[in-house]
Amino acid sequence: MTQLTNASEVVEEMPVAGAPVVRVQQPEHSTPSVKTPLTAFIGLESSDNGVTLVELVGDSVLTETRQLSGNVGEELSAWLSELVAQRHQQIIAAAIRKDDTLAHLFSRLWLKEDIVPFIIAAPREEPLEKLVREVAANFDAQNVVQIPLSLSQEVGVADLVTLDDYRAVTVLQDFALLSRLVQAFQGKRLVFVNATPRGGGVALMRHALIRLLRLMNVDAHWYVLVPNAEVFDITKRKFHNVLQAVAAPDVVLTDEDKAVFNAWSAENAHLLHDVFKQADVLVIDDPQPAGLIPYIKQANPHAHIIYRSHIQIVSSLASQPGTPQNITWEFLWQTIKDADYFVSHPMSMFVPKNVPDDKVLYMPATTDPLDGLNKELSEEQMEHYLHFFNEILEREGQTPLDLTRPYIVQIARFDPSKGIPDVLEAYRRLCIMLQERQQPVPQLVIAGNGSVDDPDGVPIFNHVQELLRSDLYAALASDVKVARLPHRDQLLNTLLRKSSVVLQLSTKEGFEVKVTEALMKGKPVVAYHVGGIPLQIVNGVNGHLVEVGNTVQVAQHIYDLLTDTSLYERMSMAAVELAGKDYLTVPNAICWLYLALTLLKNERLEGRFRWVAELARKEWSGVADEEEGEDQMQCA
Repeated sequence: MTQLTNASEVVEEMPVAGAPVVRVQQPEHSTPSVKTPLTAFIGLESSDNGVTLVELVGDSVLTETRQLSGNVGEELSAWLSELVAQRHQQIIAAAIRKDDTLAHLFSRLWLKEDIVPFIIAAPREEPLEKLVREVAANFDAQNVVQIPLSLSQEVGVADLVTLDDYRAVTVLQDFALLSRLVQAFQGKRLVFVNATPRGGGVALMRHALIRLLRLMNVDAHWYVLVPNAEVFDITKRKFHNVLQAVAAPDVVLTDEDKAVFNAWSAENAHLLHDVFKQADVLVIDDPQPAGLIPYIKQANPHAHIIYRSHIQIVSSLASQPGTPQNITWEFLWQTIKDADYFVSHPMSMFVPKNVPDDKVLYMPATTDPLDGLNKELSEEQMEHYLHFFNEILEREGQTPLDLTRPYIVQIARFDPSKGIPDVLEAYRRLCIMLQERQQPVPQLVIAGNGSVDDPDGVPIFNHVQELLRSDLYAALASDVKVARLPHRDQLLNTLLRKSSVVLQLSTKEGFEVKVTEALMKGKPVVAYHVGGIPLQIVNGVNGHLVEVGNTVQVAQHIYDLLTDTSLYERMSMAAVELAGKDYLTVPNAICWLYLALTLLKNERLEGRFRWVAELARKEWSGVADEEEGEDQMQCA
């Protein structure tokens, strides 16, 4: 547990608002000024003369060749660490030719050195410097990589790790089961369609899933829709927010909205026509691509369709005639009803009553243990990301995060359902409790990514800033760090790893796998008892579940964790031990291949709200056990 440092506050009563305000006296020390690391891109090449490294920093190029003997991977790591330390750099990405003997080290570059590998099919005659410049051109000014899209909107997924890397972090029985399902699926094509290639949990899951399936030679593809700001405003405010019941009562889907959405669906269907014809099974992620379903049926009557709902639908309102939720849902159901399965987060209250029970199956959201959000990071690497975070804060006119003091954190999109005002109120109450007991005060970090299909981000961010300028919170504002972050997953990873306590005060939620990501890092989570969050937290063991709006109880739980070291250590250990193993990429792949195979064999499941992973393990457990035994015999 991070030890709290000294700070003092004075509580003053506000006679007008009637709520106490904490006046925080800042500690004398602050974050020391540290020079920002230089951004570098490298190329690696082996030859008879040794290993050549070409380094690009800005427009300057340095070339060095060394003889590496013995363990090339270890020696290369030492060389790169030397460069980073001596030249105060952060190496962002590396170019390696596909046929180079160093190409097999690509996953080491990612997992150990935090360098994005680019394995490039290029002839030896092409200068290594040119390859490095091409790699650097894939990154923007904040070193966020551009996600490649084909003309048909297929998403290019990065090769970051090997199959052995996944095998090392997976339960043996699950890996054997997945291997068997992969073998049975050979010769068939699986296609996923969603709104965007970046931003939000769906895109993160698809990157990891497609990466794994491709490693196992599954013919799997992922396509996204053509972005349209007008449509995304409709799908966010009048689909997503309305179905979650977080929109204002007067926000209602109109006939004009429906016409705009239908025209956009037709445009995307035309673009994806050949994709539909070649697919055996298609997965439609959330309402945005739901309008494609009739076009899929028309282009390929033999294709099977699975609809995956990732959001909390307030089914009681969606099933009540005349409500905004019912108007939206009935419009969407006109197309979704033709899907073979309706896959939901494991909460029956998320499923509208007109969805037939035999179509309903359960799958949780998942996260990937090897991606930027979850892989291990060294202290030096995390230091780089924390200073990058402070650069973002300073550009926004905020004081930097004091790296010598602890902080609590909520990582989430700036969305009406994420309960950010409650986070501020719980923090205010925590500060009062700590002052009354003469305890030091931690900082608060509220941060998350944006998404192209989410127009709520900026208004909610601005609203939080307005709250911090109000009389109730102004005295705390300098200790509250609020940031919309670029899509560098290691930054979120770092903020979670270096935090003391993690909050997730969503008032409405589908699953929010950020809870599992925090638990995997040994962080106790204090969260509201909504959606799929209770499936991830054992109340009082690895975190706390609180009823929505009870910020007093939230503050008390945070206080206990910050001031009781033995309690914190017990919960931290339990967090790691109990983090859901079914909420990872391999079980996710098992579920999708199992569902696809049942449809291809014309053995459509009777869903009835059953967990797909349990069905897959029950049906295929004998095969998986046999393979496990064979593997053990071969090892012996």
